[in-house]
Amino acid sequence: MKNSIEKLFDLTGKVAIVTGGAMGIGKGIAMRLSEAGAKIIIVDIADKKEAKSILKDISENGGHAHYIQADLSDMGTLKYIVDQTIKVYGDIDILVNNAGVFTYSPVTELTEALWDKTINLNLKAVAFLSKLVVNKMIEKKHGGKIINISSIDSIKPTGNLSQYDASKGGVRMLTKAFAKEMGKFGINVNDIAPGGINTPGVKKIAGANLTDAQQKAMDAQMEQFVSMLPLQRMGEPKEIGNAALFLASDASNYITGTTIVVDGGLLIM
Repeated sequence: MKNSIEKLFDLTGKVAIVTGGAMGIGKGIAMRLSEAGAKIIIVDIADKKEAKSILKDISENGGHAHYIQADLSDMGTLKYIVDQTIKVYGDIDILVNNAGVFTYSPVTELTEALWDKTINLNLKAVAFLSKLVVNKMIEKKHGGKIINISSIDSIKPTGNLSQYDASKGGVRMLTKAFAKEMGKFGINVNDIAPGGINTPGVKKIAGANLTDAQQKAMDAQMEQFVSMLPLQRMGEPKEIGNAALFLASDASNYITGTTIVVDGGLLIM
């Protein structure tokens, strides 16, 4: 029984692209897929020096990873990412569309520039990178797994994130649309909706240029937020990685077009 369970989650020989994989949720996903045996292509806008940590961690754990620095909001880089993946590892079995941006802004102050920046990275890049990848999967005739990172904000808006909410709502519907068309090719398409996760981005926002009074207010707000969660804590990137491993593995072969919510019970609130 043990061997059959291990085999179910074994990704040995698989090639996975993880966008935004240098840190935070992306790093948690990349590490988990690597631990399961996948070869990882990490795509991030960060320079190689910033990405050195995860490359080192994967290597020290016996895994294989290659880094591609790219701005995913530039549509011209997407074909390069796919071509480089084929050049380095020869195939693509898994795509995790994780890279994204969120900026707090009340709708009364929303700008066209912020809207375009958010939609281009969070939604447009997901659509067109997925298009390129599924075409490769269809060409190779071996099926595959597409995993999109949406958000609980695609289900219940937090407030002051209208452009982000719209982009992530789009990701959820894009997931369903791709899933409906790609099923006949053996390609499963699902998304994960994280709640409050401890990432460098969250910590940066929480401590960015705040006065002592503002920091105390932020800390109090965070404490109240956590106290309301049924699980009484923030999530960790590796826990999103666990969900991604499930969706990337054979354990999820009859699941497509669905959303897995990983939020510590936040949506119950």
